[in-house]
Formats: sequence, structure tokens, C-alpha cells
Amino acid sequence: MKSSTPHEEEKAVLVIDDDEGECYLVEDILSEEGIKVDVAVGGEMGIRLMTEREYPVVITDLRMPDIDGMAVIDFIHKRRLNSLIVVITGYATIDSVIDALRAGAYDYIIKPFSAELLRFTVRRAFDYITIRDEQDRLRYFEMVMQLATTTAHEVFQPLTVLMGEANAIAKGEGDGAAAKEMARSILSEARKIRDIIRKMENLNDYVTKSFPGGHIILDIEKGSSGSS
Repeated sequence: MKSSTPHEEEKAVLVIDDDEGECYLVEDILSEEGIKVDVAVGGEMGIRLMTEREYPVVITDLRMPDIDGMAVIDFIHKRRLNSLIVVITGYATIDSVIDALRAGAYDYIIKPFSAELLRFTVRRAFDYITIRDEQDRLRYFEMVMQLATTTAHEVFQPLTVLMGEANAIAKGEGDGAAAKEMARSILSEARKIRDIIRKMENLNDYVTKSFPGGHIILDIEKGSSGSS
């Protein structure tokens, strides 16, 4: 998953069409917007370019003789790429747009299209990417904060006991039997901390639990269940 906002200098589009003239027409229009455009004449070339880098936006024709637009969409989703897909189609293939949108395309443009429509569609795609990436950052930050809160919540109690017992030993309190009991208590609480750390290392599911006051932490017991 990409987390960087597509700043002006980072905006890039891959155009895939078996009509070379159509490719360079799109390139000319979008280049005026400061967008870096790579051209792939045909689906095979487009897939080859996408194996080399990930494009924020991919514009692909649906009807191509070698690898069609539906196969391009399938490739993007199977590779789990974050590319937004805009499909281009003619009036005769409008029904296939529905299939493309169901398969995961973000938007579509019908030929013949105006330069303004193309610019608007691509601008909207990049606006969507900005919002999506910001939401991803917020979700990630929330998870980090929950992890920090969980660590503090779970470790604080046994750590407090450890500090108390260690402080008593340092002050020389108690006889030999009492010191042994303190040592056993320290060992018991240390094992609790070890188990907490192991569970957090083995988290394999995002499960939370709530406390009064609206505090939410990770449920490390449920989240680490089933770990090997």
C-alpha cells in the first residue's frame, strides 16, 4: 500500500491503448497539467510496464487485440496494486463498462472525449488518491496509538509490582524467607511481561476491546489466538 500523497511532481499516469495516436493524444493533454505520462501501445506492453513500477492512475482502452482492458484490470487486482483504473471505451462497447466497473475500475471515459473531460476525470482520480492515502495514514496512526496504549495498559501493573519488590530488596527489607518470596513475585510478574510481549509479537488479527470512558486498546488475547 502506498502512503505518500501524490504531490504535483509525483503524479504519474500510464496510458494503455492499441491506438498509438490515441496514446499520444492523452499524453499531450495530461502533460499540460504537469502529469508524467508513460505510454503503452497495447495491453502486453502495459502489463510489462506495471511490473516495473506502480502507477497511481492507469488509463486503459477496453478493446485491444493482444491483452484487453479487462485483463489489465485483473492483473492490477491480482498484483494488489493501488492503481486507480480509468477505462476508455467507444459507444459500441458501453455494456462492457459495467463489467469493468464491477471488476474494480474507478471511472470510465467514452470515445470520443474532450480534453476537458479527460483532465477532469484524472484530476478527480488524484483527489481520490489523496483522500484515500490520508485515511490510510490516519488508520495507521490510530493502530500505532492503540498499540502504545495497549502496551502501557498491559505492562504497567506487573511492572509496578516488579519495581516495588525490587525496591524492598534494595532497602534490605525482610529476612531470607521474605526475600525469597519477593524474588518469586518478581519472577512471576516478569513472566507476565514476557507473555504479553510474546502475544504482541504474535498478533495476527486486529481485535480491539473498549473500556469505560471510550478507551480502546488491542485485545492481544484474541488477536494472538491461533498463532503458532
